[in-house]
Parts: sequence; structure tokens; C-alpha cells
Amino acid sequence: MRLIFTALILAALAHAMPGRAAEPKRWVPVLAGNPWRICLMPDLGELNGPAPQKQHVVDHSFIRAANGRWQLWACIRGTGIGRLLYRWEGESVERGPWRPVGIAARANPAFGERTQPEESIQAPHFVKIGETFHCFYNSDGIRLMTSGDGVNYERSRAYNNGNLLYRDGGRDVMVLPLDGAYYAYSTVSTRDGRGYVFLRTSRDLLTWTPGKIVSEGGRAGPGPVSAESPFVVQRDGAFYLFRSSSTDGKCYVYRSSRPDDFGVNDDSHLITVLDVWAPEILEIDGEWFISDLADFQGITLQHLRWEQWPDDGVIRDAAVRDRKGKR
Repeated sequence: MRLIFTALILAALAHAMPGRAAEPKRWVPVLAGNPWRICLMPDLGELNGPAPQKQHVVDHSFIRAANGRWQLWACIRGTGIGRLLYRWEGESVERGPWRPVGIAARANPAFGERTQPEESIQAPHFVKIGETFHCFYNSDGIRLMTSGDGVNYERSRAYNNGNLLYRDGGRDVMVLPLDGAYYAYSTVSTRDGRGYVFLRTSRDLLTWTPGKIVSEGGRAGPGPVSAESPFVVQRDGAFYLFRSSSTDGKCYVYRSSRPDDFGVNDDSHLITVLDVWAPEILEIDGEWFISDLADFQGITLQHLRWEQWPDDGVIRDAAVRDRKGKR
């Protein structure tokens, strides 16, 4: 009994000692307010698809260029040539719609990008590293464009004699710089009907670690479109994975102390379900925003609020509006 009492006293003293690392705050993201339209479906002229209702604005990314103006690139699918990347420009993320600028990129066969049976280039993701703007995307592999001003991008031949970073990454790549390395999350859909979030890391964008599955299955589903458009946010010592499912058009959010493990066939890291699809997360001067594909006719933005994890730890669906008929 004396030993137990002594142990309890020592534990209490250790807890009270100054300098002891506090437990990371546990946050849960919540949609706040009403969304607003940040861009609209552009008129592509002769490149418009044969079925307007099947021409969709989908995976996208935002970056503030060196001139201070915001740039939005998005994949448009269902066009007359397949998939292409389109660009809009705006002054503020809280006002829209932004000005349509024009086609940002089409698949380029000179770099081995997919042009048959139709053109396919998709899912841009921007990261500024030092003074260079990077645009990661996929077209028959995970690829990269770079820019000095954040507006005009070009493919480089500095990566594996071209702009191909690696071929087996699937699609929807998102890159998180972390501790001197680059964590590239992407979606892999297999021929046998699986879908999962895949991670490879690199310190120079040239040599990459073997791939690892970091999220699969669980409540979000096991199918080929159940782990799309991954986006990872680091906040207060924890990592938050936003993983979208085309099965139900929702976004499943997982919290982990590690950037390489959000649960495989395991929902212990699942903290909430948001009524948005394929979102990008923006943090600007302490304010947070989240995007949504909405009705596929133009991207919307909405405020995102971080609330402390409820004491009961119950997962709550954070749906804020009826999406019936939007898919």
C-alpha cells in the first residue's frame, strides 16, 4: 500500500512540474456560415463537351501569386477533349466569383502525359517552397510544374529526365512539407475494387520512399472512390486527414499524432464527417476556409471553425445543408 501511495504522489508531482510537455489540443473542424461561389463554369468555346450537364469543375487548388492576386486552378472533366486545367484569378477569397482567365494546361505528350483515348490532366495542388511555386498534378503519374511568379508555370526536365516524380501514385496528389521532407498523399483505385490514401515521402523531390497505405476502409467505405482527394493539415502537434468519398459525397476527417497513420480498416482516428466534397483547406492570417465541389458548376468556399473535441468523444456528422440531387 505504501508503494502505491508513493507512486501516486510522484505521478502527481511529475504532472505539476514546470516544463512538462502538455497534451496537444484536440480539435474538430466545423463548417461555419454559408458558402459562396468563388468560380463558375467557363465557356470553353469549341472545347465545350457534347453534354453540358456532364461537364464538371472538380479537383482544384488555390495559391496567392507573387503579385498578391489569388490563383485558382481546377480540373474540368467532360470537355470535348477530355480533362484539362483551367485558371481563375481573384483579389480576395471572401469575394467571388473570380475572373475566368483561360486554360492553364492540357496534357502534353512530349512529357509522356496521357492524351489517348482522350486527354487527361487533373488534380492540381500548389505549394510554395522557398521562392519557387510548385504545382503538383497527375497525368499518367505524379508530375510537377514550377513557377517563379505563381502565375506562369512550366514543366521541367529536372526530375527523372522530365517532370515525372513517380508513376505509381494514382491521382489527387497533395504535398505537405514537414521537417525537411515532402509528404505526398494521393488516391489509389485498384482494378480489384479497392481505394486508399497512399503516401510517399522525399527530401529532394527526386528520390521517394516506397509507398504506404495510410487510410483505407472503415465508415468511409472500401471501394475505389471511397478515399479521394486527400488533404492533410497539421495543427497543434496533430495531423488531420480530410478524405472524400464519391459514394456519398461527404468528407471524412481523421486525427492522428502521426502523419503516416490514419487507420486502415479502423475508425479509431475518425472524428467527424463534413458535408463537403474534395475540399482544399486554406489558412489566411489565422482564418480558415474550406472549399467544396458543390454542384460541379463552380467551386464554393466557406468558413471553417476549429472547436475543441467534445468531452464525450462522440463522432458527429457536421452536415449543414441537404445535398439531395446534387450528385
